[in-house]
Amino acid sequence: DMGYRDLSVFGQQARQTPNLDKLARNGMIFHHAYAGAAMCAASRAVLMTGMHLGHARVRENASLRGGQDNLNDSDITVAEVLKRAGYKTAITGKWGIGLPGTAGEPHKQGFDLAYGFYDQAMAHGFYPEYLMHNGQRELLPQNEGFKMERVYKYGATPMAKMTPDLLNQYDAQGRNIPDGVADPAKASYSQDLIHAKAMQFVRANQANPFFLYYATQLPHGPLIAKDLGKYKDAPWDIKHKEWAAMIDHLDRHVGELVALLEELKLLDNTIILFASDNGYEPNYFNLKRYDRDEVFANNGPWPGGKFLAREGGIRTPMFAYWRGRIKAGGSSDHPTAFYDFLPTAAELAGVKRLHKNDGISIVPTLLGKPKQQRQHEYLYWEQCTVAQPTRHIQTVRYGDYHAYREHPTKPLELYDIVRDPECKTNLFDSKPAVVKKIEAYMRAASTPNEWFITPGDTPEQIKAKKDRGKLNPLPPQQRANGMTPLPGPSY
Repeated sequence: DMGYRDLSVFGQQARQTPNLDKLARNGMIFHHAYAGAAMCAASRAVLMTGMHLGHARVRENASLRGGQDNLNDSDITVAEVLKRAGYKTAITGKWGIGLPGTAGEPHKQGFDLAYGFYDQAMAHGFYPEYLMHNGQRELLPQNEGFKMERVYKYGATPMAKMTPDLLNQYDAQGRNIPDGVADPAKASYSQDLIHAKAMQFVRANQANPFFLYYATQLPHGPLIAKDLGKYKDAPWDIKHKEWAAMIDHLDRHVGELVALLEELKLLDNTIILFASDNGYEPNYFNLKRYDRDEVFANNGPWPGGKFLAREGGIRTPMFAYWRGRIKAGGSSDHPTAFYDFLPTAAELAGVKRLHKNDGISIVPTLLGKPKQQRQHEYLYWEQCTVAQPTRHIQTVRYGDYHAYREHPTKPLELYDIVRDPECKTNLFDSKPAVVKKIEAYMRAASTPNEWFITPGDTPEQIKAKKDRGKLNPLPPQQRANGMTPLPGPSY
């Protein structure tokens, strides 16, 4: 949920992210990089499989089967590709595309080590009762009793302002007091456990080629900082302090991971890629959806945010670092999306033959050979939510144009995203040839999906999918720490 301008190297002025900034400034910054989707699960499915949303199996946070859907045995992930190439593979953190007991569990999708949250709703908590470890629950009795009522009620109360009863509690030093835990000093913050497992994996595999998918929770909501740290006395409300502290926590962990790679003499032979899974969620700051935050201005100039496939929901702060191979101080205007990661990783690993996917390797760009870089004809997203079954969003990036429509029967909106980043001037009437071409792309890009709504599905088709879904139910999802969902944002 990190916005495009949440890192100071991408323009954040209210706070600093020194470790991430150092990597970005000594590597290559991508100015036109895009997440796989405007929400968590679908974005991760695109990243892992190299398939855009018109082809991906998982296209939303929830399917017509009633919850978090999963990858299948037939899906090929980047972890499987790299494992076959001789790499040790790990995910630590939030998976979100395969509940326990399904074919989509990460240890069934090519990961030697899978540690963290399989259920993305469970990942809303930062003092969990357990984490998953290669398909088994690893119990955390030190977190027993932790209550999520405060943060869930806060998120479910529109414009709650700063109601004291709904806020997390912090001591005089800025340390979080986990609500309901018998001994707060012994409680384990999930990011610390996830980070420790990542560090352990790197140390254990220093003699092997390895791939680490470090899928941190931070700074996802509901916001709970372990420690407000240097932002304890910042001139902001508590929610902005928490957001800043959570990003600072991640930044410190990135610094520790890089220091470990240096200690093990692995840094020259390790490429680090960083990106956010979607745009920011203004509800975390008591703002109406898609309102701009005046304190951090972290989404940049683009309209939209999380849960909307416009620029503000899919533009991501991406950079790549590889000491001695990627030229320091580099930047690129090459448009790239998450589905480029799989072929990029495969090429870096020396994989010669790859299954069909939607991505194009960006290795030429990374290594300073832009003339050798193949270009996408267009980039594509779609978004058809169960909660809004008549809203069939399709988005295309074509050259400098951002095209968006809410249903195949509705007119296209067309903007020059380079000259008009705020999307104020609709060029639909003045660019008929461009509109015609993009409409053809939208028709061609989307393919049918068994459990998700696709653009143009009729009410009868949607009902038929739901009815079939009742015969093929998903495992039940839980909210963190056993909470039942409350009305409000789904995060």
